Amino acid sequence: MNKYAFIKNIVICFFAFSSAVQITGCATIVPPSGGPKDSIPPYLIAAKPHDSSLNIQPKELLITFNEFIVSSAIQENLVVSPSLKNVPLVDARLNMLKVRIIDSLQPNTTYSFEFGNAIKDVNEGNVATNFTYVFSTGDHLDTGVLKGTVTIAETGKVDSTLIVILQPVKKDSAIFKEKPLYYTRINGKGIFTFHFLPSATYNLFVLPNDYTKKYDDSTKLFAFVNEPVVIQPNSDSIQLYVFQGAKKLEKKKTTNNKNANKLSVGLKYLKNFEGNEQDLLKTLNLIFETPIHLNDSFPILLCDTFNKKLAGYTIKIDSTHPETLIIDYPWKSQTKLHLILPKASIKDSLNNTLSKTDTLKFITKSEAAYGGCTIRIIGYDEKLNQVLQLVQDDKVKFSYPITNRPINIKQLPPGEYVVKLLNDTNKNGIWDTGSYYGKPKKQPEKVKLLATPLMIKANWENELILNINK
Repeated sequence: MNKYAFIKNIVICFFAFSSAVQITGCATIVPPSGGPKDSIPPYLIAAKPHDSSLNIQPKELLITFNEFIVSSAIQENLVVSPSLKNVPLVDARLNMLKVRIIDSLQPNTTYSFEFGNAIKDVNEGNVATNFTYVFSTGDHLDTGVLKGTVTIAETGKVDSTLIVILQPVKKDSAIFKEKPLYYTRINGKGIFTFHFLPSATYNLFVLPNDYTKKYDDSTKLFAFVNEPVVIQPNSDSIQLYVFQGAKKLEKKKTTNNKNANKLSVGLKYLKNFEGNEQDLLKTLNLIFETPIHLNDSFPILLCDTFNKKLAGYTIKIDSTHPETLIIDYPWKSQTKLHLILPKASIKDSLNNTLSKTDTLKFITKSEAAYGGCTIRIIGYDEKLNQVLQLVQDDKVKFSYPITNRPINIKQLPPGEYVVKLLNDTNKNGIWDTGSYYGKPKKQPEKVKLLATPLMIKANWENELILNINK
């Protein structure tokens, strides 16, 4: 072998060895990077007619985005202002939206098409939040704006399923008979905004976003402003309070009359206390399967352990829940008691009675099962006649009129309470609803949800300082 061949072999062996080291010497094989994650939502790159066009009467809108899109419930999300008699037909394909307008358009009117959060890109699902397309059939775009917030009057909470409605001020009955001229949605913070409104005066309402969009049922959540609103390019924010003019009636339980001629079946009931302990702060309730009535000839007796009748208790049937029997008494802690239920003392509509005379034995809870609390109020306004409400499971459990002195509570069941502030206008201690039908119309009493919760521990003195202006 000559020296040139020898050198050539050495070079080949060197490169082969180097390649082997590179292949086998890496601990981890990293795939090529695809670049940063796409976080940019789709955006408009072209439209026919152009966005914000003037003096047009289009039958079809073609809206093109910078990337492929998908739509989510686009027909349900689309809000056209002012409202059209027939909902436009919308088709989303590739990177384009096609909107077909069926109605004839009004002259000299600005139309806006709000798609909410229905449009997103294909790959990452980035949402084109509140995408809006606008044009005018006249020679200018209207620039009126109306904004505000909506709160549920009774709870202080927000319901983002509601819509805010504008109706012509000259049509007093429009909210009962016609679909809204303009409407917009409420966001998760209770805020709403109208854009592209003409300079005009409207009545302002709030309703559920149902298929009628009319106030045709007083059990619907509803709000109104006392005076018509004037639309301007820059208007002050409006606060609306939603209420139910009437509560929905619960369906009454029906009995099966097929068993009317059969032998009587003993009535069964449930007790509202845990184990055999009666809450010092509650009535003793017995809940039956069907509505009941009392037989005065065989009275129910609340007794001590010697079955001696006590004085000062009352027994009645709940007027709103006729299957519930209520026993009220000023309970004292750690006291053993008997409730005697004669067999014929209670009947249902089929004259069924208890299967036998029943004696319910129980004991009242101890003072140590409760916690005490001192609540100090900052920012109390005596003119508003304010009431502090302690709420659990969306129900007012306790309420206390606020004075300039600390509120001292001796007995509270342990747990966490939501704290609310009621402006008790008529000084009856409870929240009162509004009315749009009466003369004069009446706004509901207002409840403010306070940020600081109240934590109560058993057998413990708790303290809470509330600044009700925050």
